Amino acid sequence: MRISNILVILMGILSVPVLAHHSFTAHFDMSRRLEIRGTVVDYKLRSPHSSLVVDGIAYVDGVAQGDDVQRWEVESMAASGLRQMGMTAETFQAGDAITLIGNPNREPGFRFVNASTFIDGNGRQFSFRDRQPFEKVDADALIQVSGLERLAGRWSSPGGFAGNGTPLPLNARGQRAWDSYEAKESPANTCEPMNFPDMFNAPYLFDLRIEDGVAILYNVPWEVERRIPINGQPTRPRLDGLFGVVLARQEGEDLVLESGGYIPSAWGLGSATQKLGGGRDMPASARKRVTERFSVSDDGQTLVYEYTVTDPIYLRAPYSDRLELSRVADSTPLYDYVCEQEAASMWSRTASDPALRVGN
Repeated sequence: MRISNILVILMGILSVPVLAHHSFTAHFDMSRRLEIRGTVVDYKLRSPHSSLVVDGIAYVDGVAQGDDVQRWEVESMAASGLRQMGMTAETFQAGDAITLIGNPNREPGFRFVNASTFIDGNGRQFSFRDRQPFEKVDADALIQVSGLERLAGRWSSPGGFAGNGTPLPLNARGQRAWDSYEAKESPANTCEPMNFPDMFNAPYLFDLRIEDGVAILYNVPWEVERRIPINGQPTRPRLDGLFGVVLARQEGEDLVLESGGYIPSAWGLGSATQKLGGGRDMPASARKRVTERFSVSDDGQTLVYEYTVTDPIYLRAPYSDRLELSRVADSTPLYDYVCEQEAASMWSRTASDPALRVGN
């Protein structure tokens, strides 16, 4: 591939939003780009991180960084993100030629990079910025819909990414917990799902259905489904209490969820990769409470998710915010998100950890 084409791709991916499982800036140098040309040793489409092992040579601005072929390990987004780009589990096989563009690791000499642009041996490019846009819904099809059924559909979250600090009003104990965050101790390494409300800040699809007086809420990350009767009856969506005890009610054309009874979680208030964590996990206690309100815009194309979260153990006051999700066609695929332990442990991977597994 010509150097000029590579530079075009590099410029294009600078603004690409990535379906992240952790804060990239903590582990990868986003100010630098590597192009690796080589041969696929292993390729796994999985969640929360897909991965490749490649034998190749690194290039910077078209200049080889050495003459010897070296082994590179590559982290990418979850399977659902790569599938949106047109990739499948068969896109790359061992022995295939590949070019990938990514960010180098911050650990000197650690050949573990993050990439979301791949080019196969035939020159076909797979990039998050080139993915097919979601199909929209004709507004005329929504005119006759009323009540809670206006909420029903498939929705795309824009994501609320981690910034430089959490917006949560932390008390002294909360600040100590945030300050003492250790990536190796994060539940993200163990396939524990992110919790609510920060789950909605992950840039994935969300599905909401109303069936026989029951609200069925499905978030793609970790395939979390909450089935809640809309009659005020307390329901435990997950038996271990990770998502609390939830009561649902209808207010006009809005759906309101009130939840408590959570078990403590080391990232129950916020994930390091999302808005409420702000670069670090934020724990929650058994006294966490959440109010969630779902409403829809007049044209039916925007789902408004409003929430208030309280936890007197870690927060000095309640925190409220809102997020707008865009309606997409009900036929939009909801790709599998099956968390695998090795894929999850890439959250805090360092040079001292074992090499990525090759083969099944």
